Amino acid sequence: MANRLFLLIIAGLIGVVCNPVALTATDNYAATGLDDSNIVETVPLPEPVKAPAAGYTYIPPANNIQYAGRVIQIVDVGDTSVDAGGHVNKYGSRFLYGHNSWSVFGALPGLGAGSTFAVSYAGATTTYQVARTVVFEKNPENGLLQIDKFGDYMYSVASGIYDGVQYDMALMTCYGESYGNGDASHRFGVFANAV
Repeated sequence: MANRLFLLIIAGLIGVVCNPVALTATDNYAATGLDDSNIVETVPLPEPVKAPAAGYTYIPPANNIQYAGRVIQIVDVGDTSVDAGGHVNKYGSRFLYGHNSWSVFGALPGLGAGSTFAVSYAGATTTYQVARTVVFEKNPENGLLQIDKFGDYMYSVASGIYDGVQYDMALMTCYGESYGNGDASHRFGVFANAV
């Protein structure tokens, strides 16, 4: 069956390249000269995303960070090695971290000095202004957060400290070359103060 499916795909590609035809999701296309009577598997198309019903009001999660047009849920964790998934993890009182994906911290590297973001947590909303950004290396041998292959900055970043300066909030996401397993060669750090 796999050989027939492969031949059907190749024949279809040859037909499209040699004689292009615009197909839509509802069109049927038969490759001539192939016996596809034993192929029974079909792959359904995904359902289209539906717009919310009229009158629907979006209610953001109680604990969230708002930046670059995004509102992302914040979840408390007791360890900085906890995977953030599709939300932002909060460790301690000054550190938020999350994946570098579009729906989480993918736009974080776009923040620069002077940019603002807001954190709503435990019923209070605080606006922060970015004071500085820093790119850290993640040492592939021991996992340390370093600069120029020196030091271990994870504890200070998780405490909102960089270069001896205490900031009100630190944000961090993966950055640089992706390792393909949700990890990367660097970390992008944002240090901000409440305004």
